[in-house]
Amino acid sequence: MASSTLHPSWLTGLASSSGYQVMFTSRGGDGNQKPPYADFNICHYTGDDPAHVAASRQMLISELGLDAGSLIVPRQTHSANVRVIDSLPVDPAAIEGVDALVTRLPEVAVGVSTADCVPVVIVDERNGVAGVAHAGWRGALGGVVHNTIDAMLELGADVSRMDVFFGPSICCDCFEVGEEVAARFPEEYVVCRAEWPRPHIDLPAYVTGRLLSAGIPAERIRNFSPDLCTRCHSGRYFSARIAGVESGRNFTFVMLKRKI
Repeated sequence: MASSTLHPSWLTGLASSSGYQVMFTSRGGDGNQKPPYADFNICHYTGDDPAHVAASRQMLISELGLDAGSLIVPRQTHSANVRVIDSLPVDPAAIEGVDALVTRLPEVAVGVSTADCVPVVIVDERNGVAGVAHAGWRGALGGVVHNTIDAMLELGADVSRMDVFFGPSICCDCFEVGEEVAARFPEEYVVCRAEWPRPHIDLPAYVTGRLLSAGIPAERIRNFSPDLCTRCHSGRYFSARIAGVESGRNFTFVMLKRKI
């Protein structure tokens, strides 16, 4: 469900309530093809000019009304590692090789960087716990979704009250893989068509299956929208399949609101 609040072209609201906000950033600009880091990119480890990354981060924290230390951007490695953010400031070394973040802190934006992989946000508004995970095929198979949920439960979350949102990622029609990757997935998530030379994986569906198996009610999971496919809409979203791995990243994040 989209937010009605107006934001710059590089910032989109996925969901908003009295207790949290879920948003993502994208390339920005007018949708024309631009250099691989486009107008807006806060990812610091994919080859962009540090000055551009810093300027983009400043734009984001200014828009959100935060200070720099309240924007948490891990360096991801396709792992299943989760870090709990329970105090500020955060030592950059503590979020190296981390692919999911969980927090109870209000007014702190925790997020993940993606350019085809699945970013999934999980929120228990009643208990004030939020998590976000980077679920590429390696991390998804490795258990990053369950690890994120487990970390939330340890902070007092209730799986029956978790709401889930998907950010921009690659759709099944675009996600071609090799036979060796397809063989690692259950058959129901592998799609083969006569016109496709290789199998495809429905990664958002696989992640949804992981969420359901953890006990999250189906009615609390907002389905992935084809409008968010990074490869289909590479003029709006960063896509590593289009631009290569040395390119910008979409940043999907959640921010708990301070209780009044």
